[in-house]
Amino acid sequence: MIIKSVTINNFRSYYKENTFEFSKGLTLIIGGNGDGKTTFFEALEWLLDTAHETKDPSLISEMRKSELDEDEADTMSVSMFFEHNGEKEVSKSLTFEKRNGVCQVTNFAFKGYETNGAERMQRKGSSLIDVCFDAFIRKYCLFKGESQLNVFNEKEALRTLVDKFSDIRKFEDYVAVATELEAKSDRAYAKECQSDKKISQKVSELQCKKEHLGQQIDEIKRDIRKQEDVVSTYSVKLEDLEKHQVTSESFQDIKKRIDTQREKLAKLRSMTMVRYNTNLLDEFWTLMPYQNVFEEFQKKVSALSKEKRRLSDLDIQEKAAAKAKKEVVDELTSSLQSDFTRLPWYLPDGETMQEMLDEEVCKVCGRPAKKGTPEYRFMENKLREYLEHKSQELAAKQEELPDTPLFGTQYIEELHSLSISFGGMTARDISKKYREVVDKLELVARIKRDIAEKEAELLELEDEKSRLLIQADGLTEAMLDKNFRDIKGFYEQRDRAKDRISDYRERLAKVQMEYDKVKEEFEQLNPTTGMAKVYNRVHTLLDKVMRAFVNAKSENLRRFLASLEERTNNYFEKLNKNDFRGLIRIVQTASDSAEIKLFSSNGTPIKNPGGAQETTMYMSLLFAISDLTTLKREEDYPLIFDAPTSSFENFKENVFYNIIDKIQKQCIIVTKDLLEVDKLTGKKTLNEAQIEALTCSVYRIEKQTGYNETDLSTIRTIITPIK
Repeated sequence: MIIKSVTINNFRSYYKENTFEFSKGLTLIIGGNGDGKTTFFEALEWLLDTAHETKDPSLISEMRKSELDEDEADTMSVSMFFEHNGEKEVSKSLTFEKRNGVCQVTNFAFKGYETNGAERMQRKGSSLIDVCFDAFIRKYCLFKGESQLNVFNEKEALRTLVDKFSDIRKFEDYVAVATELEAKSDRAYAKECQSDKKISQKVSELQCKKEHLGQQIDEIKRDIRKQEDVVSTYSVKLEDLEKHQVTSESFQDIKKRIDTQREKLAKLRSMTMVRYNTNLLDEFWTLMPYQNVFEEFQKKVSALSKEKRRLSDLDIQEKAAAKAKKEVVDELTSSLQSDFTRLPWYLPDGETMQEMLDEEVCKVCGRPAKKGTPEYRFMENKLREYLEHKSQELAAKQEELPDTPLFGTQYIEELHSLSISFGGMTARDISKKYREVVDKLELVARIKRDIAEKEAELLELEDEKSRLLIQADGLTEAMLDKNFRDIKGFYEQRDRAKDRISDYRERLAKVQMEYDKVKEEFEQLNPTTGMAKVYNRVHTLLDKVMRAFVNAKSENLRRFLASLEERTNNYFEKLNKNDFRGLIRIVQTASDSAEIKLFSSNGTPIKNPGGAQETTMYMSLLFAISDLTTLKREEDYPLIFDAPTSSFENFKENVFYNIIDKIQKQCIIVTKDLLEVDKLTGKKTLNEAQIEALTCSVYRIEKQTGYNETDLSTIRTIITPIK
């Protein structure tokens, strides 16, 4: 089968009619993201789907729908023209019409045409596809992305391939018939032997043992198959997990470092939780500047004390000087009033003067002073002068301001006492509080700098985790966590199943030996009847026939896998020319399935092969299956891939495509390879040098310029033949 052309009309971004013509070798359809690559593949899938009549209006071009007037109709269609025992064509279409402003599908058609000589005959489209390109073949011809390339991901893929592409299926019928005949002949022989009285008892014993041992063998084989299924299941899971084991371990390491960093940050932040407002009073933080204030206070109190003492001394001196001056003036005045120096007014005192008057004697000079005499009158005058002076002095004291001290309070002394009491041990203790506050504030500042550094480190770890997740092929954090937890358990489950298989096989070997021994003993019975002897020979013959068919089936399966493996390695070598590749091994697993694995030539498994290596391994298998299809059906089929080489390096792309072009198979590959992006403008252009080196046909698809980034109805895919 060769696809000659595909025409897409009003299918999503393919506005109006767009035709791709294909060569018998490789055809590349190159486009960037959003240019219509996947739409092309989905258009083919829609065309080739014979099981459903999909009439989804979303398949219709939004651009064309936006142009329709009310009650106007048009058609969306996908057609394929191909050769398969003559020229044939299939076309699937939807008729759509705008009613009340809404586009509705009014008709669905799936038509086929085939040319017979000069006559072109119409057929049902689904029937023509099923005859020429049936669902089984399509499963091995259409692949959307790299993830679908491994056909052995399907559980019964090997059985399906064997049934379709080998003669082993016939052996299964032969084995079934031979097994049934062998069982019947065995029963007939046993029945005939039981009628022989000589050996009937022995036959019953042996038959009972055979049945019991046969049941044990069947039970053990079921257990082995069950455990093999377990091993196969966990091996597949582990193989998938091992692909991401390094990523998972790296993720766990980063996660652990992030948790450690967050714990450190939490601890550091808790150390900065200081109640500043509360500590101002409760912890006496307000006394932090105490030492400087106290020292200034001491200086001021000392200055005030000195000033008070100076002023007090000066006041005392001034008062003493004033008093001394007055006494001298009074004494001088008294001296000037007589020729002799008079006694002071207070000598003798008032009591003495009165006593002398009463006794009429002058006790100063000792002479009498009779009343009426001048002496007596002198003493009277002296007494009167004394009393008058006393009266004057009293009056003067009353008139004079009170002799108040210069400083009437003791405030400065109290301040001085406070200065003394606030000093010493008190000042030292308060100074310690200042040091504590300073140390605490410095510690908090240092911790905040550490927090800033730790936060930067945490941010870097978060970025590292994000980069790892970006590179993890769509794996989420939950999946990586689950992988890390599961992998150990899966290994344990698989290893336990392997141990059980080993135990079961040992038991099976022992039971099989017993069974063979009983069977041999049964066959060596010497029946006396002729029919028993005949049945024995027939049973022996049918047993050998059955074993021959079983061995032939096993050998044919081995040869089929060997042939598939050889063809796969041949293509693998071609697709990896001048590059390391390894060797492909196709290994049969439980439940009629298989695995494709990569090994070094020295037998070492190659785990986690590179993306390009893995992709070419799966594509080689597909080419090998295609070969088997050609041999079995005498017909080749095209292989159609959507973005199969996304993991390839740029330098390998054109070499890879040229190799595929030389393989005598029609291939259609939709890809974004061989495009260059202008870093300044973001515009994508073809790598002309690499395109020129290609030997295959090339189409370029891209969005028509001038589209509205938010309006789907402005998107149109333009196709351009390049070579």
